[in-house]
Amino acid sequence: MSASRLLGALGLAGALALGAVGAAGPAHAAACSGTSGVTVVIDTGSSVTTRCAAGDPASAMSALTSVATVVTPAAYPGAVVCRIDGFPASDPCVRMPPSSAYWAFYYASRGGSWTYSSVGTASYNPAPGTVVGFRFGSGQQPSIAPPAAPASPKPTPKPTTPKPTATTPAPTKPARNTLAPRPTAAVSQGPSASRSASPSATPSASPSGSATANALPAPSLTPSAAEGPRTTSGSSPGALGAAAAGLIVLTLGGAGAIAVRRRSQDN
Repeated sequence: MSASRLLGALGLAGALALGAVGAAGPAHAAACSGTSGVTVVIDTGSSVTTRCAAGDPASAMSALTSVATVVTPAAYPGAVVCRIDGFPASDPCVRMPPSSAYWAFYYASRGGSWTYSSVGTASYNPAPGTVVGFRFGSGQQPSIAPPAAPASPKPTPKPTTPKPTATTPAPTKPARNTLAPRPTAAVSQGPSASRSASPSATPSASPSGSATANALPAPSLTPSAAEGPRTTSGSSPGALGAAAAGLIVLTLGGAGAIAVRRRSQDN
């Protein structure tokens, strides 16, 4: 082997050594089970693996190198992904990979959708609990959906003892009195009820010591309908009869007196 070929081989080996981003850490062949860590999806176009980068990686490159062996181009050491776990073996990783055969970088939330990153893997800082994806090809997204977040365990319900409920009796309504009230009997008054009795005289002592009757004036008698019709002269038939009887008595008395006087004269 000539000296020039030997130097060229040594230079290529040195460039590859510089392009390699260290050895991969312990890989977890599953998505992260909690809210910490970053899930990494690697899709070669023919196979897909899902791994968990524990903790809080500072960049997507840090998350990838913690779960896989990564080689970067000599022209862009530590910034561009050229090989992941030796794939593709045909790329010498000296310059930027061609646009038809490179590792496209995507990110997503757990159970969300993929988004193509507009920044490099060394500049993107994934949040714990999210997903980063790498797909080899001409820029396609990973062939699987971002893994969903783990289901939260349901708390075991505590047995509850039913509390006794106090029942309050409903208030009873008083029974309604269905008996009709008895009618109040009206007291019928005779003809004399229309007349008001004159108040009795109440004697009062006069200053001189003699008792005088303070009699109130008697109210006028109001004839009721039971007394019968009045005569045209305004007197009732009973009053006329009494006057006629008195006149007869006076006449007979006068005649008797004259007869007695004549007898005394004859004697």
